Amino acid sequence: MKNSEIKNRDNFLEYIPVRNIEWDKDEKERVYLIKEKSKKKFMKKIIWFFNKSQAFKIHLDELGTSAWELIDGKRNVYEIIQEMKKSHEENLDQAEQRVSNFFILLKKNKFVDFINLR
Repeated sequence: MKNSEIKNRDNFLEYIPVRNIEWDKDEKERVYLIKEKSKKKFMKKIIWFFNKSQAFKIHLDELGTSAWELIDGKRNVYEIIQEMKKSHEENLDQAEQRVSNFFILLKKNKFVDFINLR
């Protein structure tokens, strides 16, 4: 699904996010996403030559980690928001907006894709 296809907010809540990127957890049990620096062979060789990491680590905060862990290819955005409201009541006064913006940002950076079952 293309970014331009995310048209209105009501439909967006029905989308099912699917992970598109490798990830792991750090010592604090927070998720970090692993994004390759370059897919070009030449650039990979240069990075290797200078003994640098082949990937960026994008660390998520507590709420981002919770949202990421709830992505299972079955729950839609609305269901993820409801689960997060249960476990982070004090931190989610504007849960729907914050989590929606988080997923839109993930989509924009191609870290997730969406399935729309309609």
